[in-house]
Amino acid sequence: MRDDVKLHKWGISAESRVSSDDFLESIFFTGNGRMGARGYLALDPSVSPVKSGLFLAGIFGELKPGMTDFVNLPTPLYWRIQADDCRVKMGCDPIERSLNLHNGVLSLKYTICCENKRIQVREERFFSLANTGLLVQRVTLTPNESTDLETFCGVQTSCCNLPVPDDQMKESHQTAQLTEVCEKHFTEKKVTVKLVTKGTRIAINEEVTFHVSNGEYRHAFEDDQGTGLVFSGKASPEMPLVMESCAFISTSRDRDPRIQRPGSVWNFNALLKENEAAWERRWEFSNVEIEGDAKTDAAMRYAAFELIANDSAKDSSVSIGARGLTHTRYKGCYFWDTDLFMMPFYLYTAPEAAKNLMRYRTDTLAQAKQHARKMNGLGARYPWMAAYDGSEQCESWDIGASELHITADIVHALNHYVQATDDEAFYACEAAQVYIETARFWKSRYTPEPETGKVNLLFCKGPDEYCGITSNNLYTNMLVKENLKLARQAADYLYQHDRAAYQHLGITQKEAEGWDALNRSIKLPRDPVTGHWRQDDTFHLLEPVQLSDFKQGDAASYRRVCFDRLQRYRVIKQADVLLLMTRLPNQFTAEEKKNAWQDFEPLCLHDSTLSFATHALFASQNGLMDQAQSYFKKAAFLDLCDVMENTGKEGLHFASLGETWQALVLGFGGLSFQNGAPVLAPHLPASWKSMRFRFFYRGKQYEAEIEQGRSSLREVQCNDCKVS
Repeated sequence: MRDDVKLHKWGISAESRVSSDDFLESIFFTGNGRMGARGYLALDPSVSPVKSGLFLAGIFGELKPGMTDFVNLPTPLYWRIQADDCRVKMGCDPIERSLNLHNGVLSLKYTICCENKRIQVREERFFSLANTGLLVQRVTLTPNESTDLETFCGVQTSCCNLPVPDDQMKESHQTAQLTEVCEKHFTEKKVTVKLVTKGTRIAINEEVTFHVSNGEYRHAFEDDQGTGLVFSGKASPEMPLVMESCAFISTSRDRDPRIQRPGSVWNFNALLKENEAAWERRWEFSNVEIEGDAKTDAAMRYAAFELIANDSAKDSSVSIGARGLTHTRYKGCYFWDTDLFMMPFYLYTAPEAAKNLMRYRTDTLAQAKQHARKMNGLGARYPWMAAYDGSEQCESWDIGASELHITADIVHALNHYVQATDDEAFYACEAAQVYIETARFWKSRYTPEPETGKVNLLFCKGPDEYCGITSNNLYTNMLVKENLKLARQAADYLYQHDRAAYQHLGITQKEAEGWDALNRSIKLPRDPVTGHWRQDDTFHLLEPVQLSDFKQGDAASYRRVCFDRLQRYRVIKQADVLLLMTRLPNQFTAEEKKNAWQDFEPLCLHDSTLSFATHALFASQNGLMDQAQSYFKKAAFLDLCDVMENTGKEGLHFASLGETWQALVLGFGGLSFQNGAPVLAPHLPASWKSMRFRFFYRGKQYEAEIEQGRSSLREVQCNDCKVS
């Protein structure tokens, strides 16, 4: 656990004595959704090339044929300094970091030293939300006495990847260079570096323009670390050396219309003003205010900021990796995390962003169909770990083959989007085809049981992931039933409204009736004595164990007990049945939910960062307020306090951030939708005085105001409510 990050209403700050701190570098990530960087010091000579770098959504390179990694790109966050012809070193003063959540500006203050001279450094940087092609920096150098300064600034070309194996217990120490420098160009104010990614051949162009006050251009430089321009000048306490840079970064796969080359006349403050205006508009729709709990209020604003800063909202060709743009964990791949845990935040705060996340799935339907064929199935089966092109990247055959639920998760998310936006065009032209092709996959994946007329889903693994390879996982089977129902409705819709599409897809009445029959044949496991829901067919056969025997604190237990053994204990990695009941709450009675909590909550190890927030959501939805508040606190501060001791090593946990927002708004806020309209049934913690938030629903925007014992909903005027 860490307690060194200080929370303010519109910012976070921290001091440290060491320049390189993985945890703080994760926490102080800043970006604009299309690109971003961890909160490292650009002037720190000790930063490793695998830890410095720049991340751009959708930029992947090949580790080997067919297997990609999220590229740690060469970065314009790169400066070196000489003072009086001597290389400088880090000073002994505390390093101060602060992140302004209102505008995304990261500020770093520290000292560097050369012999008896001390130079105060202030770095300021932001990734523009107004023009997502820009990374803007200002570095101010203030020596304690008159000093000749020489600055080397440009692009650090030595940045490389440290691939992380799929096996969480293995560590890699071998780096991989996934970009190749093709061209370099220099003028007295600008350096341009043209790159191409290994294997995938994505072209990247980094143009960095400099404005230096109290300094002048000397020459260009190139070495094994980087390339750029050298400026020199005499600085003093009264007249510091100030360097501003504007990096314009474009690629061969850009789609975001906000990417614009900056004009020839620019300055830090003017670009900042444009950026602030864009953030102001975004916060109008995304801010949640909690009165009575200042820390939680700030933590939820931080969560919203990072969710915005890691989603390329206007680009449907990318999704969000499990660690967003903050790390290369899981090779930067896209999981069900995005569809089930993150997407609702965007759905209710930025419907266009949600649509683009869903379009990534509809646009990669062809790859899902190819994956189904590869797995000897019909229709479309979405991969467990998807790269930028929608291909499967999971190298563990059992996990990749058994985590079937992601296909139904995607359909559930698509339906969630359609229901919340009433986007009939998207439904008819895109989502309906996914429903139908995935139904075809499920028809080919279930194994008939002729003697009973039922079917079994064999060799599957539900969200729990510690249940071993099992059969008839309740979560998966119920979402498949929803998938089949939606497919039948889509077939009927196309038959009535778009006969050409119906015929093009080759749908027949017999096939549609077959989906109905499969739906009726799917088993939903219950205990034959108590009638309680079972997680799957085999969970009750696993060996009981006391969780306290090998679980101390909140760090993952797989660090002490091997995965093979955990698969055979009657323990749960993360919410499974409880997760299902938060997604399909109307399909279970209050008694069934109570029984499920009593059956499964005591067995959960919470070895996944997805788990605390789901338990908070379930508990808050069902009036278990003490438990809800306990779990919510862990979820809200999971990264900010490094609850599971993996934030620095792995980056931020975006499924947790998204699910925590759901626990806040759908749980404590009690937001739900009935008969096409929003309703509130809040359960505020006793210490909270009030909560206020806005959300979009079916082309309208609403504001919810909740106090203890009172709540209200009102429609507000909005010019950006329609999904484009």
